[in-house]
Amino acid sequence: MGIVLISLATMLIAKIAQFDQPMEANNLKFQTTAQEACYEKVVTWIQEIFGKYPCARQDFPGLGMFVGSALVEILVFPWDENDAVINTRSYVVVGAELKPELMRYLLEENAKMIFGAFGISPDNEILFEHSIVGSTCSMKELEASVKAVMEIADEYDDKIVDRWGGKRALDRIHAGTLSNNGWSLPTL
Repeated sequence: MGIVLISLATMLIAKIAQFDQPMEANNLKFQTTAQEACYEKVVTWIQEIFGKYPCARQDFPGLGMFVGSALVEILVFPWDENDAVINTRSYVVVGAELKPELMRYLLEENAKMIFGAFGISPDNEILFEHSIVGSTCSMKELEASVKAVMEIADEYDDKIVDRWGGKRALDRIHAGTLSNNGWSLPTL
């Protein structure tokens, strides 16, 4: 049994390591030059901050990184013609039963947050996100935003799953159910 668990853990680590490899994003379609400039700045800074190149989306200007049991996305959206918005988000838990008790818990936790807030996607997924203005963003501000989302997502995914069920990103990779829309995601 111990050998099987070690083998499974080794396979999972190898799959996550594959996800952390750089991918070509040369065919990205930018909606504005400001969005493109902001994306290039974000890619450079993320490499400097984290010391590795995260996975790049193929369909939209965005990056992704695994942190513990969470997947964090850094997306760059156009904002009018001359600016962009950097949105860092994590789909913290998918498939939890969205009971009033859970909704109240998320709202109460939002009141405690310095950066970001919990939300519910149109597909009833619990997410945590924070956005900053691209043109005025500094590397320090980007680092604070990304690290805040990373820490909250990795901490709260366990808390939510323990109380209300659902799956974390790592659970979805293990089950082969993590959506690969725009990503080249590993599956076991």
